[in-house]
Amino acid sequence: MRKVIIILTALAGSLFFNSCNSWLDVKPYDSMAEEQLYSTENGIQRALNGLYLSLASNDLYAENLGGGAIDVLGQRYKLSSEHSYYDLSEYKYTNDGPKETFEAIWKAAYKLIADCNEFLEQVPRHQDLLSQGNYKMMMGEALAIRTLLHFDMFRIFGPVYTEANKQEASIPYYSMVTDVTQPILSTEELVEHLFADIDSAIVLLSKDVILADGVVKGEGFWDYRNLRLNYYAVWALKARMCWYLGNAYADEAYRIATALLEGKDPKTNEVNNFNTVFEPVSQNVAVTDRVFFSEELFALHNMKRTTVYKELFSSDLEDNNILLSTEDYMNKLFDEPNDYRWHSWEVATGRQTSGLMVFVKYVEQTENRNDPYLYEIQSMLRLSELYLIAAATAPDDATVTAWLEKLRMMRGYQSGMVGSDAQKVLQQEWEKEFYGEGQYYYFLKRNGKTSVSGPNGSKKPNYVIPLPESETNNRRD
Repeated sequence: MRKVIIILTALAGSLFFNSCNSWLDVKPYDSMAEEQLYSTENGIQRALNGLYLSLASNDLYAENLGGGAIDVLGQRYKLSSEHSYYDLSEYKYTNDGPKETFEAIWKAAYKLIADCNEFLEQVPRHQDLLSQGNYKMMMGEALAIRTLLHFDMFRIFGPVYTEANKQEASIPYYSMVTDVTQPILSTEELVEHLFADIDSAIVLLSKDVILADGVVKGEGFWDYRNLRLNYYAVWALKARMCWYLGNAYADEAYRIATALLEGKDPKTNEVNNFNTVFEPVSQNVAVTDRVFFSEELFALHNMKRTTVYKELFSSDLEDNNILLSTEDYMNKLFDEPNDYRWHSWEVATGRQTSGLMVFVKYVEQTENRNDPYLYEIQSMLRLSELYLIAAATAPDDATVTAWLEKLRMMRGYQSGMVGSDAQKVLQQEWEKEFYGEGQYYYFLKRNGKTSVSGPNGSKKPNYVIPLPESETNNRRD
């Protein structure tokens, strides 16, 4: 890992706001020294914006960790044998295509981790430029981004935490700007670092403006807090971490998720404004707002989302380039015709093969062209995930069912009745809810599913993804 300066030149000129106070105000810094970058409050704001913009790169959450590579590992789509993702869908990790994909993910993630560390080291040296409240929120956000990245690299390349395997190797952890390659930690050691980081981020964000003002739709730097790792989102990230880490942390996952859903602070148990800040999407809105903006605890503003859609899902693509599904598979998965999530799919027309469906969740909605927060949003953490975490970690079957029924009623079911097989419904809801977001694969891995069904049939997944050669070839340990 080498010391890096945030390079934002490629992003300049494609922004929607001109105000110097905008939360998405960024200018090119390719030739700007670090001292200049952090010499003003505006410069510090732009540096933080740069971290979020990097999250929305194709190598990370815009494509690979969103609707692309990680979704393919979850058998989400029907792929031609000529598709560039085909080897990945067959878990052939030593072939060139998958190796290149994982290299790109790894390098982008650790580059951004280095950028976070640069920010976390530089800002304290210039904190006199900021109010104490703004300083803490900025530091909390950067620390939360670093936690998110480490955690997702662990979810991809590390084992699922259990008492039996907690001493197994996971990934390297970087908490400082350094040229020295850091050791690969045991799973137990890594988890300790991640919890320490997320807990520190929660403390730093404990006076987040979202607690008083909610999500303000304006152009000020502290507006649109749901497009930041805000106080609520960081608690939700911790709930996700606890859920993924298995039985040892299930009780804590349930406690956090249910506290938030009940409108209480998970730390103090005091009533807060969570349920007025984040509301279930309505039936009318869900027709065009397919990312359910009102439910976004944390989302990215991906200015190139339409381009990603055209490269992955557009019906104009040839069979060997498109990710799609089949009518048979989708009709079995979506057993309720009024389910709002059906709006993300349309019957394919004009293709040589019949019975196919195209994924239109990220298509540009012309009626929302003047509101980029609807047609350029990349989901990262949504309200519905808390319901699923609560269901997955509930203490008994009746409570599992109750949380699932609440979620299904939010999605347009005429009756939320789950039936006798709550665990089967839990998996189906996880699959339906996170199409195009990458989260379903982590459900499969966390639960050790030995067979995964999708539009291409049933596959035996391989959850052991080798570390990229760029990492292993340069290690001395």
